[in-house]
Amino acid sequence: MTAHPNGKTMKTISFAKHGKPTELKKVDAAYPHGFDASNNVVIKVHAASVNPVDKALLAGDLKMVRPVAAFPHVICYDVAGVVAEADQAGTFSVGQPVFARLFGNANDGKKTPWYRGAMAEFCVADVSNVVAKPENLTFEEAASIPLVGMTALQVLKTSGLKEGDSIFISGGAGGVGTMAIQLAKHVFKAGLVVTTASKGEKEKLCKSLGADVVLDYKSQKFDEVYGGNDADKFDVCFDTTAESLHMAAITKKGGRIVSIAGMPTLEEIRRIGGTAWILKLFLKRKEKRKEFKAAAAANASWTYLFLSPSQEDLSALASHLASGAVKPVLDGVWDFHSEDSEAGWQGAFNRSFSGRAKGKCVVKFVA
Repeated sequence: MTAHPNGKTMKTISFAKHGKPTELKKVDAAYPHGFDASNNVVIKVHAASVNPVDKALLAGDLKMVRPVAAFPHVICYDVAGVVAEADQAGTFSVGQPVFARLFGNANDGKKTPWYRGAMAEFCVADVSNVVAKPENLTFEEAASIPLVGMTALQVLKTSGLKEGDSIFISGGAGGVGTMAIQLAKHVFKAGLVVTTASKGEKEKLCKSLGADVVLDYKSQKFDEVYGGNDADKFDVCFDTTAESLHMAAITKKGGRIVSIAGMPTLEEIRRIGGTAWILKLFLKRKEKRKEFKAAAAANASWTYLFLSPSQEDLSALASHLASGAVKPVLDGVWDFHSEDSEAGWQGAFNRSFSGRAKGKCVVKFVA
């Protein structure tokens, strides 16, 4: 990470090597420079959110698939703020409130070290990954949306869910789950939305978002509740908890299972640009997976999906958020400037990485 020509710096949350969450440190880094100003903007960060996948990236679990550009690496990729430096084409203007999902790394062909994370006072984003922030959302709410919202939307589109269909969504109280419930019920107009969550607050949350039935995953096995009668089975199953093998038992003939959890397929890794030969040693083709075979035996389909960059999808989400059809779900907001282990930025990572969050954990930069 080269120094800024004028010595300008900013505060970031970064890691200098792969490892445990304790590797995350607040450090000074050079203010963004050297990027392609023709199609990039600098965003003054007002809020950034944490996702469970950030834990995997920090640990190095994704380095064969999506290696970081360089160390130290700024973590997290969901951001909301205002444009500090506009792109030369004038797609966005200085001072404009925006939100974005940051994509890209050293292997994306752009050869720039500034395709890195959002947990910093300023970040750089390609204009194709940025949209205007809906006026009815706070920056904290907007920062919570990109990964979970786009993932849920892309899965539902891939699944072919249509009005009146029934859908089963595992892990309804998680970040993706909360978006999937709302999109399925209020945008895709599913006739029946069933999900899993623990009793109490998470069950109430899922029902408030539009779930018709919430199974207590601790005491009820979904394949036993819905696996007996063909009439009770689902048109679509959305797996966020690595349980798609068991979903074949509750999927209708001709139904679709889409998973975002567990081990990806070789085809999906190749689709997003992962070409390392060593992946072949660890990943199987879709046709060889137990999940695919179980689905095929039930005359259903099974697919694994990774999130893909899409300004169209992010723009669609912005419209649904502006209309109130979809609402952000925040577990809490933490202070970037505080070093308190609970109230400060560390608390957001601890909470998100614990797996117990209801919705998203967001770090606030600007009061």
